[in-house]
Amino acid sequence: MRKARKALSVAVLAVILTGCGLVPPLSGRPADTPAAASPSRPGATPATTPAPTPEPSSGAPRLTPAAAEEAAASWVAAYNKMIKKRRWAYDPDAMSRLLGEAALHEAVIDRAHQEEDKKRVRKPIRLTGRQTYYVPREQPPGGEWFMLQATYRGEDRPHILSFWREAGTPSFVLAGKSPLHYGERVPEPRRDSGGYVTAAPRTVGTLLALEYQTFWNSPKHTSPAGVTGYRLAKDNYSRRAFPQVYKGLYAPYRSFTPAYGFVTRNGGSFYLFSLLNNPQQVTQVLTVGAFVPRGRKTIDEIAGDWYA
Repeated sequence: MRKARKALSVAVLAVILTGCGLVPPLSGRPADTPAAASPSRPGATPATTPAPTPEPSSGAPRLTPAAAEEAAASWVAAYNKMIKKRRWAYDPDAMSRLLGEAALHEAVIDRAHQEEDKKRVRKPIRLTGRQTYYVPREQPPGGEWFMLQATYRGEDRPHILSFWREAGTPSFVLAGKSPLHYGERVPEPRRDSGGYVTAAPRTVGTLLALEYQTFWNSPKHTSPAGVTGYRLAKDNYSRRAFPQVYKGLYAPYRSFTPAYGFVTRNGGSFYLFSLLNNPQQVTQVLTVGAFVPRGRKTIDEIAGDWYA
């Protein structure tokens, strides 16, 4: 069964939802109805009662683009230093300083390889080429976030990453990351004269995450309209992957991370968020870069990274 699952994942999912990591999945419980979504990091909104978008703050921006660039460089250096240690995946303190829930599966992968006595496969991140930062002028009251689009050395596609720093903590953690699907591009943001993007409403991001959770947790999800008013586009990558993933490899999602997003130049919205099967012991993650054009409620998937 284990070999069959790996074969299916490599043959189908690595093409459809790219950038997947593979370790033996745990047995999932039956997915009869969508599980209640719950927040897994500060600033998340419960699925049943979405919180209103924070009111704009006054004064100078709490996080500047220059500070975000410096924070990303510092994070990359610390991450590359951490993974050089063979037992890093067994050090919860080190992981908590750098990785959010949606990134904890990297430790799961490395622990599995060590248990099988394989060589270290975690490669350092080497950013190459142009880097694009998306820093909102207005930040939520609980901390600061920003997004980064960059290409890694050895990768053939750009990645989109989100970083979060909780108020009162010294450094950012990786909130989520995903390679872009082939042929897709992150929509241009609406920027002000200072280069800051306009943060998209957190409530809309919550509705999109709920819609993805509903879709993936329903084995007979055939309705064209979503339960939140939004719906996955007909050519959405998840629609293509769902029939293959659901057969034997799937454990229902129990929560989702905050959806960090910005308003696009044409008035639409772009978000990055992750679905988790278990926030405390992550064995399945779907990270999605979702775009909703202005005046529409259909979700286009720009980036996607599935792990189980």
